[in-house]
Amino acid sequence: MNLKINHRYGANKIVDVAYFNNFTFNLKYGEIASNFGFNFYFDPNDPLHAELACVSHFHEATLEHNGETLLTGFILSQGFNKESQKQLASFGGYSKSGVFADCEIPTDLYPLQSDKLTLKEICERIAAKFHLKVIVDQSAVSQSNGVAKSIKEKADTVIEKSTASEAQNIKSYLTELTTQRNIVLSHDEFGNIVLTAAKTNQKPLFHVGEDEGIPATNISMTFNGQSIHSHITVLTQASSKGGNAGEYTIRNPYCPVAFVYRPKVVTMTSGDDITVEDFAKQVLAAELKDAIKVSVTLDRWDINNKLIKPNNIITLKSRENFIYNTTEFFIDEVSYNGNEKENTCVLTCVLPEVYNGKTPKNIFVNPHENLPRL
Repeated sequence: MNLKINHRYGANKIVDVAYFNNFTFNLKYGEIASNFGFNFYFDPNDPLHAELACVSHFHEATLEHNGETLLTGFILSQGFNKESQKQLASFGGYSKSGVFADCEIPTDLYPLQSDKLTLKEICERIAAKFHLKVIVDQSAVSQSNGVAKSIKEKADTVIEKSTASEAQNIKSYLTELTTQRNIVLSHDEFGNIVLTAAKTNQKPLFHVGEDEGIPATNISMTFNGQSIHSHITVLTQASSKGGNAGEYTIRNPYCPVAFVYRPKVVTMTSGDDITVEDFAKQVLAAELKDAIKVSVTLDRWDINNKLIKPNNIITLKSRENFIYNTTEFFIDEVSYNGNEKENTCVLTCVLPEVYNGKTPKNIFVNPHENLPRL
């Protein structure tokens, strides 16, 4: 892992940092930013160290692995400690696009209502204030009302009216717009905003668990029923063009017992009647993302000499984790950890239906197909 710090932003005073350890960074797919942290040997008497570690300067940092740029962002935090033995200083930060999660729309971009702008134009108008670009994935396709549409077509479609809240951060506002259009709001290795769709139909990267999978040091699965609702109802408001208000209800297959009634009601603030079904699926997908997670810990970063990254599929079978059949999971996040002794990574995986817009099928409901019924 190579770490470069630009301690004169705009003047490009870039330094390859040699003395760092206990490195961690997380690549996240369906998020506005990834984050990183490392420990650094800080000599307060070294002028270059004082430049690199300067508190409150928000230095630009670049992470590279085998010559490939993985993350470009800013150092946000520093921690120093003095004891009888020399201690390493700690540093942390996130992708350049992470500022969208911390900040509201600046007042010089008011009014907060946008009329007859495309999604791309709305994103570009905000991103330009932060010196960021908006990248539209030209090859990505997602489903809308059963019809495959390119992300480019969706990003270039005019939105009649869209209004942000004064108290709403930029990430929340843009996520609201993209989710309703079955678009994933993400970021690239240079910190730019990316409008894309997940690649859930690709060939699995590898198999893990039982049946001769690659070795894992730990596999865990969690199911949080508190995040699950039995019925999700989406309400739509009457449109300015005279469209009728309406509602649509979708059943959550991960709450299959008829006696268990856990309703959820949400209001769609943008779109029209023909998109209400897609929006309901997105609300369901958000629940599944929170409720069902698989964690896989590996003793490596690479498979076939390529870094394991999010936006890939793996297959998993682990009866100890109540996954009796070989099941596909989507890599949503990878946390990489490294020191002078070893490199390890932790994959956080979710169901593919979290991103592909398809109606999910309960992977747990029929365990008795594998074991005798009690």
